[in-house]
Amino acid sequence: MNIKDVTLGKLAVAGLLFNSLTPYNTSLANFRSATGGRIDLTIQEHCDALMNWLNDWGCRHLSKDQYQVAFQSILDWYQTNCATLFSDKMSLWQLEDQEIETAANAYGSLKDRIGARRSRYGNESEVHIGATAASKILFVMMPKAMMPWDKAMRKSFGCDGSPQSYAGYLNTIRHLTLHIDTLCRSKGFQIDDLPKKIGRPDSTVLELINEYVWVTETRKIKLPSSETLLRWASLG
Repeated sequence: MNIKDVTLGKLAVAGLLFNSLTPYNTSLANFRSATGGRIDLTIQEHCDALMNWLNDWGCRHLSKDQYQVAFQSILDWYQTNCATLFSDKMSLWQLEDQEIETAANAYGSLKDRIGARRSRYGNESEVHIGATAASKILFVMMPKAMMPWDKAMRKSFGCDGSPQSYAGYLNTIRHLTLHIDTLCRSKGFQIDDLPKKIGRPDSTVLELINEYVWVTETRKIKLPSSETLLRWASLG
């Protein structure tokens, strides 16, 4: 992804496509309603909502018959790591390198924990929470700072799913947010106001960026240029 190719108009169009192609934002809104907008993994109802949301967002290896296994792993991780993580009010562009490294290490610890146990032909096996689900859990815990990713995104960005590669991905997205911040300032407003400016007041900046990455990298959709968007708009 060429950061300089990202425009505010393309972010808006990507969001429209994302909502047209997926029910993901409806599921995310339901999750936030169930948790009151702030997840507490010591509350069983919040864990239930988290697992349902992860399934809705494609993490079906954490199957319903194994929810208790995943619950316990996530709770153990949370109790060990939550004190080391920064506030959920922090934005990615505000983070220092050390904070990104700490978050990436917490992601690494989470992805390697057991999410399910399987039995097949008398053989027992363990399924890890994995890179995709771990990133999505961090994303709903700290929606202004942590990015979710999937296998296609990792491949596109040359990431192997390790904590080091996740830190690298966060750094790449941090550079992108600084580019977007410059674009917003050139239009006379702050980056925090971007969601409202494009009709998405209940979303975070990182949600908009994730939608852009999903549309352009996971689904490989080529977005129209700014010139094309202007030409379309002139048609009335």
